[in-house]
Amino acid sequence: MTVTRIDKTFYEETGTRLSNVSYLKLFNLLKDTDNTKYLNIWRSFELNDEVTDETVFYLSYEVADDDWWDNISYYYYETPFLWWVIALMNDVQNPFEELEVGSNIKILREEYLYQLIKEIENIQEL
Repeated sequence: MTVTRIDKTFYEETGTRLSNVSYLKLFNLLKDTDNTKYLNIWRSFELNDEVTDETVFYLSYEVADDDWWDNISYYYYETPFLWWVIALMNDVQNPFEELEVGSNIKILREEYLYQLIKEIENIQEL
Protein backbone atom coordinates (compact mmCIF):
# COMPACT_ATOMS: atom_id res chain seq x y z
CA MET A 1 0.00 0.00 0.00
CA THR A 2 1.39 3.38 -1.01
CA VAL A 3 -0.15 6.54 0.35
CA THR A 4 0.35 9.93 -1.29
CA ARG A 5 -0.60 13.37 -0.13
CA ILE A 6 -3.10 15.27 -2.27
CA ASP A 7 -2.13 18.91 -2.80
CA LYS A 8 -5.74 20.06 -2.99
CA THR A 9 -7.91 21.24 -0.13
CA PHE A 10 -10.79 19.14 1.13
CA TYR A 11 -13.19 21.52 -0.63
CA GLU A 12 -11.31 21.40 -3.94
CA GLU A 13 -11.28 17.62 -3.86
CA THR A 14 -14.83 16.93 -2.64
CA GLY A 15 -16.83 20.09 -3.35
CA THR A 16 -17.93 20.00 0.30
CA ARG A 17 -17.26 22.87 2.67
CA LEU A 18 -16.44 21.88 6.23
CA SER A 19 -18.39 23.65 8.94
CA ASN A 20 -16.67 26.04 11.30
CA VAL A 21 -16.91 23.47 14.09
CA SER A 22 -15.06 20.84 12.04
CA TYR A 23 -11.32 20.86 12.52
CA LEU A 24 -10.79 18.07 10.00
CA LYS A 25 -9.35 20.78 7.74
CA LEU A 26 -6.24 20.60 9.90
CA PHE A 27 -5.31 17.19 8.56
CA ASN A 28 -3.76 16.08 5.28
CA LEU A 29 -5.95 14.67 2.55
CA LEU A 30 -4.39 11.38 1.41
CA LYS A 31 -4.94 8.91 -1.42
CA ASP A 32 -4.24 5.17 -1.38
CA THR A 33 -3.10 3.16 -4.44
CA ASP A 34 -6.70 2.18 -5.17
CA ASN A 35 -7.61 5.93 -5.29
CA THR A 36 -9.47 5.76 -1.97
CA LYS A 37 -9.25 9.20 -0.39
CA TYR A 38 -9.22 9.88 3.31
CA LEU A 39 -8.13 12.38 5.93
CA ASN A 40 -5.03 11.55 7.93
CA ILE A 41 -6.36 12.44 11.37
CA TRP A 42 -3.54 10.58 13.10
CA ARG A 43 -0.82 12.89 11.96
CA SER A 44 2.10 13.12 14.35
CA PHE A 45 0.60 15.41 16.95
CA GLU A 46 1.41 14.73 20.58
CA LEU A 47 0.16 16.59 23.58
CA ASN A 48 2.62 18.04 26.05
CA ASP A 49 3.03 15.64 28.99
CA GLU A 50 2.02 18.43 31.35
CA VAL A 51 -1.43 18.53 29.74
CA THR A 52 -2.02 14.81 30.11
CA ASP A 53 -0.47 14.55 33.58
CA GLU A 54 -1.79 17.64 35.40
CA THR A 55 -5.42 17.31 36.50
CA VAL A 56 -5.94 21.05 36.10
CA PHE A 57 -6.09 20.47 32.30
CA TYR A 58 -8.55 17.60 32.17
CA LEU A 59 -11.64 15.99 33.61
CA SER A 60 -11.91 12.27 34.25
CA TYR A 61 -14.80 10.35 32.68
CA GLU A 62 -15.83 6.76 33.37
CA VAL A 63 -16.85 5.02 30.16
CA ALA A 64 -20.46 3.81 30.20
CA ASP A 65 -22.07 1.07 28.14
CA ASP A 66 -22.35 1.95 24.42
CA ASP A 67 -20.14 5.05 24.71
CA TRP A 68 -18.24 6.15 21.61
CA TRP A 69 -15.80 9.01 21.12
CA ASP A 70 -18.30 11.18 19.27
CA ASN A 71 -21.07 11.00 21.88
CA ILE A 72 -18.58 11.76 24.67
CA SER A 73 -17.39 14.72 22.60
CA TYR A 74 -20.97 15.90 22.20
CA TYR A 75 -21.59 15.61 25.94
CA TYR A 76 -18.52 17.67 26.87
CA TYR A 77 -18.06 19.99 23.87
CA GLU A 78 -21.59 20.14 22.42
CA THR A 79 -20.31 18.81 19.09
CA PRO A 80 -19.44 15.27 18.00
CA PHE A 81 -16.70 16.60 15.70
CA LEU A 82 -14.10 17.05 18.44
CA TRP A 83 -13.96 13.34 19.31
CA TRP A 84 -10.37 13.27 18.05
CA VAL A 85 -9.33 15.68 20.84
CA ILE A 86 -10.42 13.11 23.43
CA ALA A 87 -8.68 10.31 21.52
CA LEU A 88 -5.51 12.42 21.31
CA MET A 89 -5.76 13.23 25.01
CA ASN A 90 -5.80 9.50 25.78
CA ASP A 91 -3.05 8.52 23.31
CA VAL A 92 -5.47 6.27 21.40
CA GLN A 93 -3.98 4.59 18.35
CA ASN A 94 -7.18 3.03 16.99
CA PRO A 95 -10.37 5.03 17.67
CA PHE A 96 -12.48 2.33 15.99
CA GLU A 97 -11.98 -0.16 18.81
CA GLU A 98 -14.74 -0.25 21.41
CA LEU A 99 -14.15 1.66 24.59
CA GLU A 100 -13.78 -0.49 27.68
CA VAL A 101 -16.79 0.02 29.95
CA GLY A 102 -15.72 1.25 33.38
CA SER A 103 -12.35 2.56 32.22
CA ASN A 104 -11.46 6.16 32.95
CA ILE A 105 -10.52 8.50 30.13
CA LYS A 106 -9.25 12.06 30.21
CA ILE A 107 -11.31 14.88 28.72
CA LEU A 108 -9.44 18.09 27.91
CA ARG A 109 -11.23 20.89 29.72
CA GLU A 110 -13.22 23.03 27.30
CA GLU A 111 -11.36 26.21 28.21
CA TYR A 112 -8.16 24.72 26.74
CA LEU A 113 -9.65 23.66 23.38
CA TYR A 114 -8.87 26.94 21.63
CA GLN A 115 -5.22 26.76 22.65
CA LEU A 116 -4.90 23.17 21.42
CA ILE A 117 -6.48 23.99 18.04
CA LYS A 118 -4.29 27.08 17.68
CA GLU A 119 -1.11 25.10 18.40
CA ILE A 120 -2.06 22.39 15.89
CA GLU A 121 -2.71 25.08 13.27
CA ASN A 122 0.71 26.60 14.02
CA ILE A 123 2.41 23.22 13.68
CA GLN A 124 0.67 22.62 10.37
CA GLU A 125 2.00 25.92 9.01
CA LEU A 126 5.65 24.98 9.72
